[in-house]
Amino acid sequence: MNESEFRKLAEEKGYGEVEQGDVAPGYDEEMHTHDYSVLSLILGGEFVLTTQNETTVLKAGDWCEIPAHTVHKEQTGSETGTYLAAKK
Repeated sequence: MNESEFRKLAEEKGYGEVEQGDVAPGYDEEMHTHDYSVLSLILGGEFVLTTQNETTVLKAGDWCEIPAHTVHKEQTGSETGTYLAAKK
């Protein structure tokens, strides 16, 4: 998926403003939840998304949707991870 397709998907799904972010190499956070859903597109680097049910490796062009209250964590590989994200 490219950035324009992601922005269209976010709008269709009722998400708010799309923002870009960077995560340092080697980032590894604790399992947590959010009170909102998140839609993300990976622009660069590699992210490992872990939920209670599965672990998924996401690279540039991959996207994911994390529903509100889903227990999860993100990790990055050896490069800075860059992403777009929107919340609802």
